[in-house]
Amino acid sequence: MAARQAKKTQLDDVMPGRLDQMSYASLIARHGTDAIVVTGTDGLVEWANPAFQRLSGYTVEEMQGRKPGAVLQGADTDPGTVAMISQALKEKRQVRTEILNYSKTGDAYWIELNITPVFDASGKHTHFMSIERDVTERKRFEQEAREAQTREASRQEERRLLAQTSEWLYAAKSMEELLAVVRRCMERIVPEASGALYIYSNSRDMLERTIQWGADLGGEQTMHMEADDCWSLRRGRAYAFGGEDIHFVCGHHRSREDTPSLCLPLIAHGDTIGMLSLVFSDLSIDEDGHSQVQKLVSNRWELSLVCAEQISLAVANVRLRQQLQDQSVRDQLTGLWNRRWFMEMAQKELNRTTSRKLPLSLVSLDVDHFKLFNDHHGHDAGDIVLREVGALMRTSFGGMASPCRLGGEEFTVIVPEMPVADVMAEADAFRLALSELSVRCNGATLPRITISGGVATAPDDGTTLDELIKAADTALYAAKAGGRDCILPAVHRDMDRAIAAE
Repeated sequence: MAARQAKKTQLDDVMPGRLDQMSYASLIARHGTDAIVVTGTDGLVEWANPAFQRLSGYTVEEMQGRKPGAVLQGADTDPGTVAMISQALKEKRQVRTEILNYSKTGDAYWIELNITPVFDASGKHTHFMSIERDVTERKRFEQEAREAQTREASRQEERRLLAQTSEWLYAAKSMEELLAVVRRCMERIVPEASGALYIYSNSRDMLERTIQWGADLGGEQTMHMEADDCWSLRRGRAYAFGGEDIHFVCGHHRSREDTPSLCLPLIAHGDTIGMLSLVFSDLSIDEDGHSQVQKLVSNRWELSLVCAEQISLAVANVRLRQQLQDQSVRDQLTGLWNRRWFMEMAQKELNRTTSRKLPLSLVSLDVDHFKLFNDHHGHDAGDIVLREVGALMRTSFGGMASPCRLGGEEFTVIVPEMPVADVMAEADAFRLALSELSVRCNGATLPRITISGGVATAPDDGTTLDELIKAADTALYAAKAGGRDCILPAVHRDMDRAIAAE
């Protein structure tokens, strides 16, 4: 009853008795939630309703004689929208749009703006009337929705790239292929960062930088580092420099103490095998502010952890694959390639050199009187002799040569792209060096080790692998028959035909 009486009193204040059309308009202008501004034809404010003051913070007195845009628009107001409004006012036509304004206290707010030109009964243009509705909350929701869509699109792109990366990582058959995949993928997945991948050396006392990508950071990414140089390896978990309130720069990043970075240990099957280092070189902790750095680090933290996990498992898998491969193609006693590897690689090299019209030589070698080492000094002595022969072969035959042990005391060397005279010289230098070795077993010095060998070269001594092997073995047998401790070249097939013809 009291509320009804108050409302009646307000209506009576406007106009006693029956309300006319102007009275209703006055009520709407006074109590409406939309801001209303009336300007003259020159665009200067003549009147505004109370809702305008609540919205903008400016009183009618403060706005009179001023253009609304000059007072309310700010640095982030869209110039295109301003120009569009100005053009509509010049043409005396209605315009409806959304625009960013600023209140008296400097707070930004969005309005839905509807400007209508007003004409009198004679058609003369007299005023502009602007109706402004606050749409700040709606714009905020729209912006949040757009940001959510952007984040979701970014996450989908990250998932797509991670899936591709995982596929390529596990398809890599060698460490070289794997490192190439890591470099290419990390450049795409975390484009803001430069980086490096460190792997523990076989001795486990140092980490070696296997690859680097992104900006040239000079000494920031060292070629070698100790585990104690990195806080992530010391603490046993990933570390973000610049992403925490208390942080200390890693020793391997000492050259740039204001640059945020991520250090992520590579751990596979419970064993730490290396470290992934990411450096955001375009950011500065001192210049860009702690909150901005923390935001970037936070955005890339989970993604980088997943990358490190995938790289860890991929490196472990490649190492295991290489171990198994080595076990299948390496001679366990000498570490040289075995017969299986020799047969496959010799055929590949023969095909390659033949297609390029380059020479390919096979050096067939056999330790002289090897049985005597086993019979007189025991099998341990025989094994020592074979290991010494293998070790010397690895250092004596350089370049593209591949030393192999076929079994027992039989050895061979694949030597591509080398003139036969040079092959003979290397083989004879090896024979001489072997004969000068002093080898001991069980406290005693073993007899002098000598070796006999034969050299066959394609295409002169054969065009197929079987022909080359036969020619090299024939030359080896001739060296044995001629007194041993010598290297002989194969007799060319043309010479064989000439001798047969005689």
